[in-house]
Amino acid sequence: MKKIVISLILTCLIVFQAAGCSQNPQNDPSKGDGNSKVSVSMLYPMNLPNFEALVEHTYPQIDLRVERNAKATIDGESERRLRTGHGSDLITTTMPTGDVRSYALDLSAQEFASAYQAGISQSLLIDGKTLFLPLPGQYSGYIYNVTLANQIGVTEPPASTGALMSMLDEAAGRGLGIGSDGVMFAIESADMTNVSSYLIGTRVPDFLGRADGVIWREHLTNREDSFANGMADCLNLSSAMVEKGYLDPAHLTNNRSNMTPVWDRMLNGTLMLTYSTVHFLDTLNAACDQYEFAMFPFLSEEDNAPWTIAAPAAYLGLNAALAEPGKEDVLRAARQVLSVLSTPEGQAAFIRDCGASQSYLAADVPVSGEIPEGLADCVLNGFVYNVKFPAKLLLYFGRNMVSVLSGETQMAEALSKVDHYFLSGDKEIEYDQTLIGVVAGDMIYENYNVRREETGIGNLVTDAIREMAEVDIAFANGGSIRGSLYEGNVFGSDLDVVCPYGNTIVVLEVKGSVIREMLANGLDRLVQESGIPGGRFLNVSGLCYSYRAPAGDRGAELLEITLPDGSPFDESKTYRIAVTSYMCGAEGYLDNNGDGFTMLNVYSDTAPRAEGVTLLQETGKTFGDALQLYFRTHNGEAIFFEPEGRIKVVKGDE
Repeated sequence: MKKIVISLILTCLIVFQAAGCSQNPQNDPSKGDGNSKVSVSMLYPMNLPNFEALVEHTYPQIDLRVERNAKATIDGESERRLRTGHGSDLITTTMPTGDVRSYALDLSAQEFASAYQAGISQSLLIDGKTLFLPLPGQYSGYIYNVTLANQIGVTEPPASTGALMSMLDEAAGRGLGIGSDGVMFAIESADMTNVSSYLIGTRVPDFLGRADGVIWREHLTNREDSFANGMADCLNLSSAMVEKGYLDPAHLTNNRSNMTPVWDRMLNGTLMLTYSTVHFLDTLNAACDQYEFAMFPFLSEEDNAPWTIAAPAAYLGLNAALAEPGKEDVLRAARQVLSVLSTPEGQAAFIRDCGASQSYLAADVPVSGEIPEGLADCVLNGFVYNVKFPAKLLLYFGRNMVSVLSGETQMAEALSKVDHYFLSGDKEIEYDQTLIGVVAGDMIYENYNVRREETGIGNLVTDAIREMAEVDIAFANGGSIRGSLYEGNVFGSDLDVVCPYGNTIVVLEVKGSVIREMLANGLDRLVQESGIPGGRFLNVSGLCYSYRAPAGDRGAELLEITLPDGSPFDESKTYRIAVTSYMCGAEGYLDNNGDGFTMLNVYSDTAPRAEGVTLLQETGKTFGDALQLYFRTHNGEAIFFEPEGRIKVVKGDE
């Protein structure tokens, strides 16, 4: 495939070039005596051999240690370690305006902090301070299947949004580049930051990249304008794709089970178009012999010049813990690493390692790389838009736009919410955008599994309740658990999806015989005419039980109850348990309220009060509160639960 080389190859290997930092970074004469090494640590999604070698050649006393970590979890892992005092010396984050900023040192007084482009530097200021430096980034745009396009007579990439839609229409009519679901376009990495960047990118050629858009962005920064005045048309193209079924808005969420498998479908020819980076284009072409892929930029509806957009791959800062007494040598060395990064040679070495296509340094950076022909003119002519909105604002904007595409919210209402958050702030929204913790693997809610069997997500919820309430046994009715948690970062809004209800947790003292009644009641509606298991099924912590699955006209049968260590469960003994006020009759038991747990009734006057049950405490906390507390208490861990034998389902005559 034809490509254009932009800004060409270094004349000699950077990593061993003695003059690689000919201007001593930060003008620090200290190079070490060669007798000892100062270790500086950082996390990054890939190895950085060229950059490491350049740093250690420039400063022989430094041992730069890069630990690989998946980009999808870089924020969570980095912050998790910082919270526990085990953070890396160099902080890596993709959300510099998030809570991680509280762990970063001010770089404003460092000479290297002024080496970056003014626009990106200004956008990164937090309370007037420079806390992070932008790492090299990627150009982004549309990647399409050239082979399939040629089969429908499209021999050149689309030059307008109208031509783009015509290409999709023609391909769909021929059954090319389309799956059984009708989808033809998907965003390759559908995290909400990428979704927001894409939607913003569609407005660049006709607004954001033009004079009126530049003025709007400046006024917005000064709180003198609104999103409603600038982004009302940002869904024009996306809405047209959704209307024709070419784009599934359910893909644009963090629900992994709904996500379009972009890589597989691009390779097998059932996806015509994706939005991604130059790096993804290169990997596609390297992996596929059957199809050729090419790239084109964001297009105009009004005959304006096309644009590409770019964003730093991540941001780098200094761990505030390095300012503590006794860490002076590491602090000096970490600053020296950042000073090397802030030179053209340092940027070029980093780019060689990570395959980035753009530097944010103010000086020219010698890059050994190729820009696809479709984006080359944009880069050469300066039609490159750098997304500068704060990270949390991007997340909130994206979530609201997806809500519009899904038909859940009207555009005016969604933009009004974004403006309220941007102009006034909102503690509840801020919590939604806040990184709560990290999970080490998927814990899935699907096909009503929490209403009939033990699950990882059910075990997490009940352990969180039990720990918060400090009880012997905790129960969660399956109907109260409504979402999954996926490997990687967990935000406040994710916990709200898992446990969305406001019923509060109460602590009771009950006889073991009451617990047997509870478990039997939980099995009472496993089979219903609707085919959906009843929500009364009990997930447990601090207890194990088994039951025989329903078959034919025979209902489910409770078999055995034991304690977690396998010892017998004593029905005559008294236990402290945690349940919701809903199960205890706070909303009565009519119309299936309370899920039939009348043996726990301590609130309702329309049903007999429970015997052998004493209300000990009304915590005022919800299941969601318990989850939040659990992540905060275990913030030194990557959380993961899976079935471990708490609930055993016996089938047939086993």
